[in-house]
Amino acid sequence: MTTQTYSFAAEIAESHEADILEADELLREICQTGRRPTFAEATFFQRLGWDTNRVTSEVRRMNSVLRFRAIAGTMDDRAAATAEAATASKVAETELPKLQLKREKLEAEGRRIATERDRSVKRVFEQTEAVVALRALVPQHIHDQVNAAVNLIKSTLGKEISDAAGRINELECCLSPSRYPNENAYLEMLHRSFRAAVSVADVNRILRRKLSPEWPQIRLEIEAELVELNGILPDMKQNLVEALAAAKAPLSYYAV
Repeated sequence: MTTQTYSFAAEIAESHEADILEADELLREICQTGRRPTFAEATFFQRLGWDTNRVTSEVRRMNSVLRFRAIAGTMDDRAAATAEAATASKVAETELPKLQLKREKLEAEGRRIATERDRSVKRVFEQTEAVVALRALVPQHIHDQVNAAVNLIKSTLGKEISDAAGRINELECCLSPSRYPNENAYLEMLHRSFRAAVSVADVNRILRRKLSPEWPQIRLEIEAELVELNGILPDMKQNLVEALAAAKAPLSYYAV
């Protein structure tokens, strides 16, 4: 028959281990919930001989434990990560040289394209400068004839375009009272453009203006004229461009 010997030291050690395990569980719960220790928990920690600084240090330690455990994962997690890293390394060892070769080829092609672009742009720039120089070398009497023709076109067709654009603006103003600060300013402008559209009366030496009975018909005529002018103005501008180009054509005598 074996007699079990009582060991006070073993009992103390077992009790101490149980306290440490319980303390760890409490610290884990405190850290996971992000709260401060309750009164009962603080009392338990005091029984372990922990002061406030020790509790703070232990909470900090447990936060580190939880953080690193989350990173480390389980043994299976680490085994899977190791296998994945090995596979990735093998793929990189095989594929990276291929990709590097492709990149070098693409970079070489990119340099070729950029060189071709720069060469083409430079060629166009040189051609443009040469054309300007050739036009400057045209005999003076040709320059004089071109300038005279250009000035004639601008003073005729160019003036017609300017007059048409001005007329369009005038007619649009006649149809847009909101462009003016008040009704009297609008009627004054309308009276200058179409006298019959506004009736003017002298009341106690003050001019009173109002739309005349003829205004509805005049408005229709204005709208019709606007449609007509807006229809022909683009053609007039195109004619001006073509006429100026034809007038300047002799300057390109040498730049065939």
